[in-house]
Amino acid sequence: MILGIIGLFAAALMNNHMINSSKPYLYSMEDFEEYAASSGCHYEAAILLGCGVYKDGTPTPMLADRIRTAALVYKTGSVDYILVSGDSEKPEKYDEVGCMKSMLLELGVPEDDIICDGLGLCTYDTMLRASTIFKVKSAVVVTTGFHCARSVYDSHRFGIESVGVEAINSGYVIRQNNYYREFIARAKDYLFTLIKPGA
Repeated sequence: MILGIIGLFAAALMNNHMINSSKPYLYSMEDFEEYAASSGCHYEAAILLGCGVYKDGTPTPMLADRIRTAALVYKTGSVDYILVSGDSEKPEKYDEVGCMKSMLLELGVPEDDIICDGLGLCTYDTMLRASTIFKVKSAVVVTTGFHCARSVYDSHRFGIESVGVEAINSGYVIRQNNYYREFIARAKDYLFTLIKPGA
């Protein structure tokens, strides 16, 4: 019981640190458009994180909004290309990256400016691979609001100069379970970015 309370308190501290340290780098899409227009900022890539595809290969509403937001970021001219990262380890069964790429093409992003990483199986893996394999030095990280702080934090820990843009929400409801899972995931990634397994 006591160990559980201590563990919960430690996880809360890790969450608080991650959220507070990432907060200055987070933007809504509207705010980022204003920032990009006024500052002329430039980043190497937009990193688009996957999250869910239906059995018929179409994106969940949450993923579709992430894709739309990444396309909007690209169209500001502030990034050179979009790194599409998700679970496509067995694309014949489940293909997040293929789904995201198809929708980006429909939204007018040139194929040459879409780079795919089908082994971005979690946020930590995405940022590890973005840094070590794809050699990304600066990025605009695009994901859902509750996931932004961790994504930006992880990218910073791997030396990527980044800001986060919260995906637009077309009207879906984020379930409470997402927040519970994110609380645990933040604590996990806090520890992982200290010891850096796989790096």
